[in-house]
Amino acid sequence: MHTTNHSSLPGITESINRLAVLALFLLVLSSFLSLCWGETRLVNQAPHRKIGISQIIDHTALNTVRTGILEALQEQGYQEGVNLTILSENAQGNMALSTQIATKLASAGLDVAVAISTPSAQTLLHAIHKQGSPLPIVFTAVTDPKTAKLEPTETFMPITGISDAPNLPVLVQLFGKLLPHLKKLGLMYNPSESNSVATALELKKLLALKNIEVIEVTVNQTAEVAQAVQTLMGKVDALYFPQDNTIVAALQTVIQIAQQSPTALPIVLPIYSEDPYVTRSVLAMVGYDYRDIGYDTGLLIARILKGDKASEIPIQRPTHLKVLVNQTEAQKLKLIIPEKLEISDIPIIKYH
Repeated sequence: MHTTNHSSLPGITESINRLAVLALFLLVLSSFLSLCWGETRLVNQAPHRKIGISQIIDHTALNTVRTGILEALQEQGYQEGVNLTILSENAQGNMALSTQIATKLASAGLDVAVAISTPSAQTLLHAIHKQGSPLPIVFTAVTDPKTAKLEPTETFMPITGISDAPNLPVLVQLFGKLLPHLKKLGLMYNPSESNSVATALELKKLLALKNIEVIEVTVNQTAEVAQAVQTLMGKVDALYFPQDNTIVAALQTVIQIAQQSPTALPIVLPIYSEDPYVTRSVLAMVGYDYRDIGYDTGLLIARILKGDKASEIPIQRPTHLKVLVNQTEAQKLKLIIPEKLEISDIPIIKYH
């Protein structure tokens, strides 16, 4: 009679369990490698494309837009150095250089020309139109495409993009709730930037209805910002700046001077920076996340690279408006942060 050795059963069971774990591991590894190979094949299968990016100046907001563009393009199967060539140029705030960059990109054999900021879009459009090229243009971080004459009906060119036009009614609501004693608002911008001029005009109309006076100062270059801010000290109750590239490039200078004011001077800004220095120093920010703006722009570029016509894609606006209020600054100024705004369902986000 055959006798089963029960003492060997635990060893056999353990071996089976190990084999099962190994088999599961190999299955997971195979699936992972297959997924990676599929993604690599997707990138490699996409035809090689070439885009050019013209950026007016080097600052956090526009740099963040560019980062968002590249993230979206990679997710859509376009990876720089693999199947995508990017010519990226920065004018460092120099309009003459921006014009030269536009001329260079217009004749570079691009599939799509990308402009980050209103001045870059205007110079790029002019250069491409001058050459009679059908090169599609995608702009981003442009506040007022109509005033800047960047709409398709104005240009008759294959152009589209993302507008970061500020929601000024929400801003005025926040002023009323957060700064109930506001009587004079300081506003500084570069008059050569059409987006800033349009914002200033609209904001003055809305604030006039609230009996709030706007005292404005204009600058033509970043080097003039410090003196311009000093002229506002003692004359205004708060400061606000539109999405103006000249001012943004000197933002830390603005904050340093405002902090030296004999009386604390609250600053309200469009959202364009996650710089800890900025977020610690301003009272509030009302606007859009520039990473989101860049990402949405990247999706537009990818659509055109895949065959969509720029002229048939409507100009878009970001959908995620944010209102951020600095609790530490509010406490310093003895201000009460509202829980919400009257005619808006946009939440107020408190941060330190």
